[in-house]
Amino acid sequence: MEFKEIIAVTGVPGLKKLVANRNDGLILSELDGSNKKFYSNRQHMFSPLENISIYTDNDTVVLLDVMLEMKAQKATNAPVEPNASNDDLRNYLGKILPNFDRERVNISDIKKLLKWFAVLEPLDVIKKAETTESDEAKTVAKKEVAKPKTVAPAKDVVMQKQSVQKPRQTKNKV
Repeated sequence: MEFKEIIAVTGVPGLKKLVANRNDGLILSELDGSNKKFYSNRQHMFSPLENISIYTDNDTVVLLDVMLEMKAQKATNAPVEPNASNDDLRNYLGKILPNFDRERVNISDIKKLLKWFAVLEPLDVIKKAETTESDEAKTVAKKEVAKPKTVAPAKDVVMQKQSVQKPRQTKNKV
């Protein structure tokens, strides 16, 4: 299982794993792969975890980067309980992400972050996507192919566009 396959669904507790995509919704399962179920996009909104970011003073930081930092600091800075006081929650996130925007990041967001981390950390999902040299070579090749080529317009084409048609003369009947 990869981080990009994990989805949060509005109105449904916990996180789900993407199984299949349909035109009118998604088929999702529990993180352990059991209990597959269809969720309609008319009733639910889907948020892949890879698209979620946390506000900072300057920009945003991707959720995966924040969770990687939480994992790196776990030995020295253990995560607090989600039901801890508001000051404890903000202080913890301040140690993980010192420049997080204290006005736009709600306490409920910090609690959700801690709950998700507690669920995902034992599953070994919190890791950077590994790229191989061949993948990097393919992306470089795609960038080279995608460069637009500039072609000067032909003079004949320009002249045809500039030419003006003479109006037709009509014959008057007497």
